[in-house]
Amino acid sequence: MAWLILSEDGPDGPRLRADAELMAAHWAYELSIQDRILAAGSLRSDDGETKTGSLLIVDASSRKEAMALISADPATKAGLRGRVTIRYWNPAILNRAEV
Repeated sequence: MAWLILSEDGPDGPRLRADAELMAAHWAYELSIQDRILAAGSLRSDDGETKTGSLLIVDASSRKEAMALISADPATKAGLRGRVTIRYWNPAILNRAEV
């Protein structure tokens, strides 16, 4: 089952994103669960540069499991995430092809 996880950075987002060690740990974590990730990337303001959050689509058996995946991320543990929304996602078109 696919779950979309949309997270907006909390108030300390810019400071936490500037922490190279934290971001390296975040990336290492995402690579460690890469087999569960269908899509991932940062969200940005309209300037295309300023990071404001993230989008993650994971293969998980339940909302609880999807929440566990995002909760285990070092960036989440450090407080990067503000508002987090998790929704079941039913793909109709994926990678430009009908599913």
